[in-house]
Amino acid sequence: MNLVIVEGEAAARMGLRKLCEGAPGMHVVGEAGTGATALAAVESLRPDLTLLAAELPDMSGLEVLRALRRRFERRTILITANLQDAAGAFAAGALDILVKPVSEQAFSTSMLRARAQAVARAPAGAALREAGAGRPLFLVGERQQRLYPIDPLEIDYVQSAGNYVTYHLGGVDYIARESIKRLDTLLAPVGFVRIERSLLLNVRAIAYAQSLGHGSFVFTLSTGARLHSGHAYRDTVLAALPLRRRAPDARSIAAG
Repeated sequence: MNLVIVEGEAAARMGLRKLCEGAPGMHVVGEAGTGATALAAVESLRPDLTLLAAELPDMSGLEVLRALRRRFERRTILITANLQDAAGAFAAGALDILVKPVSEQAFSTSMLRARAQAVARAPAGAALREAGAGRPLFLVGERQQRLYPIDPLEIDYVQSAGNYVTYHLGGVDYIARESIKRLDTLLAPVGFVRIERSLLLNVRAIAYAQSLGHGSFVFTLSTGARLHSGHAYRDTVLAALPLRRRAPDARSIAAG
């Protein structure tokens, strides 16, 4: 597991690094000393786990936790000297908390919890493999003239425009020279459905759906984005999503 350490005190940061180095399979890929640099590091490095101090020079750890995109919240462990932070941390989506001073035993236990969550996420990801190879597939997107490896399961939806597509991940967009037709075939086994000629939707990103009649739907995502499906894709949508009406005359529907 790749980790980012966020701690304002250099000595404490070094202590956490030593704990990570003593834990099998844990690799520190970045460090940050402020909340602002932490947000940038998590965004660019996309770690499996973030160790986040509750007190930072520019903002609190809870503020950083709330600012992180939803997909990273439950990959964060808050490190605090105050047990009263626990309720707020879990409410904000933290995976776990560690109380200062962090003992080796407490750290090991927390890492086991983190690994367990990673294993729980693995079955869906394990279905996505490159054809003829045994390694997981990562797409590549460009943003601000930089290339980023992208886990397809973290994409909310894909939108095509000409010879390019845009990968929408929360509030961040990446472009790639790709074919929506190829991506449709590639991503369908792990929960993507084509809802319009230019749109591929990850069903995991759906908060709720509503019928517009005539075989069309509007999907509201957990990010707040709203996507409309075309009536020509009605059968494709219904084959992928067990949508059902709550009442014969109801316009709202539930995604099973």
